[in-house]
Amino acid sequence: MKILNLYPQPLEQVGTYVRRSCKIERQDDDQIINSRVLWYEFPEIENLPTDTDSESYLIAVIMEAMLENRKIVVHGRVSRELLANLTEYRDAWCCWLPQVYHPVDFQVDEIVDNVVRLPSAVCAFSGGVDATFSVWRHAKTKNGYRSQAIKTCAIIHGFDIPLQNEEAFVTAFNQASATLKSIDIPLLPIRTNFRKVIWTNWEHVFAAALVAALQNFKKIVGTCLIGSSEPYKSLVFPWGSSPITDHLLSSEEFRVLHDGATHSRTQKVATINEWKEGCDNLRVCWQGALKDRNCGKCEKCLRTMFNFKANNLNIPACFRESSISDKSLFQIRASNDAVLSEWGEILDSAICNNVQDNWVKILSLTLNYQRALKSIKRFLKLVLRKGK
Repeated sequence: MKILNLYPQPLEQVGTYVRRSCKIERQDDDQIINSRVLWYEFPEIENLPTDTDSESYLIAVIMEAMLENRKIVVHGRVSRELLANLTEYRDAWCCWLPQVYHPVDFQVDEIVDNVVRLPSAVCAFSGGVDATFSVWRHAKTKNGYRSQAIKTCAIIHGFDIPLQNEEAFVTAFNQASATLKSIDIPLLPIRTNFRKVIWTNWEHVFAAALVAALQNFKKIVGTCLIGSSEPYKSLVFPWGSSPITDHLLSSEEFRVLHDGATHSRTQKVATINEWKEGCDNLRVCWQGALKDRNCGKCEKCLRTMFNFKANNLNIPACFRESSISDKSLFQIRASNDAVLSEWGEILDSAICNNVQDNWVKILSLTLNYQRALKSIKRFLKLVLRKGK
């Protein structure tokens, strides 16, 4: 039998940070294949989960265990509600991608019931469109009865900014912190080696990775907000974050809310435009050489700038180094269905907002070409599969 053992480790002091960690051990029958340590580091804050609390670690590894078809054996504590939710989460992914993921079993040393969930919320915040929209809307109670009291935000070092790039992270942290200071919300840093030890497709695992990191704050807050990637009207599957699966990462003590799917990215940008600091300090780029700012040239930078143009809004100061031109739309390459859908939404919004600029025609031509190319590739793949 193939097993993934989780052994939670005692807290450690690492410089000015406190480290929570878990040994991840792969076992084939009676033989140990390899062992790695997953860790999360925080400033010295009060009320971290107990050493044996393994909910964060279980969420972190579930996709990799499913990929490798390994039973997960947790040598620690997990709530019954999380186990129930992860059973459905597992089955959803197996339904979407049965050729990739397997319905693995869980075994836990200690199952916990009747845990109290604290009020207030945490939101991951690196300065992107989705998180900026969620934080602004909840801080200003623009979400009616669903509005959450955000007690703190967190920025995670080791996701889009590599651990070795300390200088870029400090700059990004300071910028995000200044943005949040304008609405009196503190920002906490988290460091993690998640992407060094978990090798599952990032497009599939990023929401689980995010919740696993923020789960460590459940003794401070009881709710985690995940800014939506796609709106309800154009959901893309399979995708790492969606209103269908994100809530299934909830435990009894730490609820996960998928937030903002009522709005497209272009609509979110229109709302963010009300918040000067949030708008001027947007950081959406992950492809540029400098990870603490927008390169102004990559697909995501271009897409965000055209989100503003589709609303007849000025491009904000955070893209000051950009050299945007209508012709740049000819170079767009949609890496996945979600990106193609978002460009389509930009075109629809521009038409709805009666934008008369020449770029609208260029984008329409580009998207028609991209969609035709995608259809041809799918057809050829189908022909080749039948030929076998």
